[in-house]
Amino acid sequence: MKTSEAFIRFLIIVAIGWIFVFIVPMTWFVNVFLPFSFYLLMGLVTFGICGLGWPFAAPMGILWKPDNRVLPGLLMVALWLGMAFLLSGVQQYIWPRVPLAAGPFFGIIIFMVTLWYTFDSVGPHPFKQPWLNWLFATILIFVVSGVLFKIFVNFTGTPGEGAPFDPKGLFPGPYWFGLCVWIIVWIQVFGNPMCLQGWPFYKLGQPLHPILLTVAVIVLGYGCWEGTLAMGMSPTFSFGAIGASAIGWSLMHSVAFEMAPFAKYIQPKRGVLNFILEEVVLVAVWIVFLRIILVPINAKLAATGMPFDINHMSAWFTLHVVAVILLIHQFFFMRTPLSIPGPPLGAEELPPEFVETG
Repeated sequence: MKTSEAFIRFLIIVAIGWIFVFIVPMTWFVNVFLPFSFYLLMGLVTFGICGLGWPFAAPMGILWKPDNRVLPGLLMVALWLGMAFLLSGVQQYIWPRVPLAAGPFFGIIIFMVTLWYTFDSVGPHPFKQPWLNWLFATILIFVVSGVLFKIFVNFTGTPGEGAPFDPKGLFPGPYWFGLCVWIIVWIQVFGNPMCLQGWPFYKLGQPLHPILLTVAVIVLGYGCWEGTLAMGMSPTFSFGAIGASAIGWSLMHSVAFEMAPFAKYIQPKRGVLNFILEEVVLVAVWIVFLRIILVPINAKLAATGMPFDINHMSAWFTLHVVAVILLIHQFFFMRTPLSIPGPPLGAEELPPEFVETG
């Protein structure tokens, strides 16, 4: 797809997201949609990447054809929503029995483990059958997330302190949330289809690649979180404005813009240039852009009296709205009516138009 077409599509997605957030009741958006949307993000990845579009969409779905992208997309959306409702019900009523409104401390772990498993060479295709890869990923992500929640999270200083669902773990929930965001930043930066594409770890092979990469993203995430706090930066600006924007642009530059204009290089040159563009230039521009376009929406948020600011709204809009719409269109509808997306480039693979044919 041409970069100009990609840019127009992206602007349309941003506009749709803005309208959605502006018209829905803000209390519903914060207390219901946001914690629920962690399962939307999880499902987009598990169905779209782990399950390779199973059971209806491309490339392994039974209904997908190049001239039939709408019906499979609609069916995938219905299944995806149903699965998100099911998993949110499990969270609330079976295990770990956390109310949805108190769920972001659990949801951020779901998001983190989903991306770690899928993009950092731990998964996502240990089996030949796409349905089994999807099922295995869904169960593994949920169970690992529940265990991490029980060990690491406590609700000290929040309305949930001392409640039956408070696991009384090692870290206060707000601190843990910010730490997870910064770990996710580096999971994305090193993710196989994004930015550095696993470089230099992929050169080590299995099992060193995922093991050392896991250690690296934790250390780098902790360093960035603690470093920004030590600098006196507002925690919400650190994770909400900078961290969430970095996560978003690792994804959006890869998915929406296919790493233009640096796809013509291989790693590590591609990754270094991607990093400068995504994590420095675009993050800075995006933060300023959101502070302009989100003014009316942030006014609605402030009117509720809830303890959130423009940095929270920037993170929510980037990851829980724009990214969700983008991935629905990319994975479930295969970019209809635009050109069908191809598979992601390998770290040392060039797009066909840049391959010398001799």
